[in-house]
Amino acid sequence: MNVVEHLRVEWAVQSYGFWLDLRGASWRRRRELRRELRANLREAGAHHGSAAAVRALGSPRAMAAQAIVADPTSARWTAGAQAALAALAVVVLVEVLASLAWLDGVRATEPVGGVTGSLTLFPGSSLTYEPLDRGFSMALSPGWLALAVALVMLVVVARPWRVVTGRGARSARVGSYV
Repeated sequence: MNVVEHLRVEWAVQSYGFWLDLRGASWRRRRELRRELRANLREAGAHHGSAAAVRALGSPRAMAAQAIVADPTSARWTAGAQAALAALAVVVLVEVLASLAWLDGVRATEPVGGVTGSLTLFPGSSLTYEPLDRGFSMALSPGWLALAVALVMLVVVARPWRVVTGRGARSARVGSYV
């Protein structure tokens, strides 16, 4: 199998692992199920190609539902970490774009000396512009907003309070009697 086929198999395996995490599978059980799927896909890929093997697999979400009974009391740490990383990337990207707009505004004024400022929407951030003989120098110190948003996303998506309170177990019991 070439690199593309390995990536195709690994994408399917990681997608399956994500859905297993959302269903509340333990880390050890997810690792076992991912290892088994990876071996099966590699074997099928050797005979029929990885694209056909992954297509024949079906939905990773449906496979996870068949493999694991949902545990409503478990936290979804993998999903929380992925959401936190995505939120962090988006906030950092917006902050970099805002700092480039700030830089454009500062350069439009053609300052003689250095300029220091901050981005209003990003508390704690600071920017410094220094004109040089052959260009300029700019420094960005990002504020705390990106980390705060990532932490909030981690907590909201992972739902760690379900482990402590057992709220999911009570809702599942109540729902089963209706």
